Amino acid sequence: MHIPHRALGIVREITADIAHDVTYAYDDLIFMDHNAYLLQFSDNNNELNLYFNIEFPADEAEEMTARLEEAAAKRSMKIIRKGHYELAQKPDDNLEVRFFDKAQA
Repeated sequence: MHIPHRALGIVREITADIAHDVTYAYDDLIFMDHNAYLLQFSDNNNELNLYFNIEFPADEAEEMTARLEEAAAKRSMKIIRKGHYELAQKPDDNLEVRFFDKAQA
């Protein structure tokens, strides 16, 4: 199956399979409705990087990863669990996304 570059439609299908919605997409980042995780398009069109919110429980992250991997596999895509992220407010009222590699988290 040919996966187009930054296939947001396919990502919406994957997340809909597990009853989640995409609320915002910016550049290569895809934010979810509940802020438990975000997805990031990778250089490989059939791979998505997965980052969990730093506050999301680790035991639930394992289950969520498996559900996302299963939904992605149905669409010839792969989920790569990369680590964690947190949102921080900058002085100018914009939000900053900070990433932590899996080895650091």
